[in-house]
Amino acid sequence: MEFFVGLDVSLDETHICVVDEGGRIIKETRAASEPDAIARAIRHKGRRIQHVGLEAGNLSQWLHDGLVKEGFSVSVMEARHVRAAFAAMRVKTDRHDARGIAQLVRLGWFKRVHVKSLDAQETRALLTARTFLIEKVTAAENSLRAALRNFGLKMGAVTRRTWEGRARELAGDNPVLEGIVEAMLRVRTLLLAELANIDGQLTALAKSDPVTRLLMTTPGVGVIVALTFRSAVDDPDRFPRSRDVGAWAGLTPRRWQSGKMDISGRITKAGDPRVRVMLFEAAASILGRARVMSPLKAWGLRIAKRTSMKKAIVAVSRKLATILLAMWKSGTAYWAAGRPPASAQDLALTCHAHPTYSEAVREAALACGDGAIHA
Repeated sequence: MEFFVGLDVSLDETHICVVDEGGRIIKETRAASEPDAIARAIRHKGRRIQHVGLEAGNLSQWLHDGLVKEGFSVSVMEARHVRAAFAAMRVKTDRHDARGIAQLVRLGWFKRVHVKSLDAQETRALLTARTFLIEKVTAAENSLRAALRNFGLKMGAVTRRTWEGRARELAGDNPVLEGIVEAMLRVRTLLLAELANIDGQLTALAKSDPVTRLLMTTPGVGVIVALTFRSAVDDPDRFPRSRDVGAWAGLTPRRWQSGKMDISGRITKAGDPRVRVMLFEAAASILGRARVMSPLKAWGLRIAKRTSMKKAIVAVSRKLATILLAMWKSGTAYWAAGRPPASAQDLALTCHAHPTYSEAVREAALACGDGAIHA
């Protein structure tokens, strides 16, 4: 007889339910949210565990890898599908959730979530840290702007290089404002230094990875966009067709059809929002700042002419995702069948991962093969 296991995972403790092939509950227990502890709880000498299922969450990838090493067949289940299956439950407890997951595993009524490789997880951790630092730099700058504005002092238009000088100029000889400005500038300087460190790690990672270098031959795709897409997709072969990646990224329209009614709405926004944001930024760059008239830009501008720029950006984002995946699968650079890539200076206008033009030129040089990425 075969048995199926459902795990309801929390930070410290996991509720476990084991059912047989007929759906009868064989065992219910709890264990620490550690792979070895869970393995000990579900392993039984006379019991053949057919499959183990758990809902996608913060610990799911780590527990998946650990249980696979213990010799179990494990699936990470999409959280939306699990919640929809449990919507009719009148009583929701961790114990009931484990029971429900076990039954879903037994019946196969769930959608598997791709478990990312260790390299992809590390890249995403770096990208997350970078986003956090950018948000904190922005928060520090806005806080200082607000403090000065209370005294009628306005920063005005400043660049990253002139920011500190302008803040000190506005503080003048006021000792209170001087103290506030210097404290906030020290915080900002520290955050920028750490951001530069993370950017250096990401740049080195992109330089050493052939797939990322290949993706960066596409106009509008710099280090951050390429690494975000690469780490999110992780395995291109999980998409049977390249165009399937558009729906995965939430860039296809919603559809509601019943009888004679067939309504197409806005995009679904399913999947990873970071991938979608990066594709939007790349598309906006292609249609706006990029001086290279690529086939993708020409196609997008035609859409913008007959509809709107907003719709064109969505369409180019979807098309860009499809192109990137097709390039990855085939190993073909964007310009392989046509004109050569632009210079580093031209591509710099499409690289929005860095705050200054000179840094963008160094990033673009990597995509063009113009030499070292750091001057």
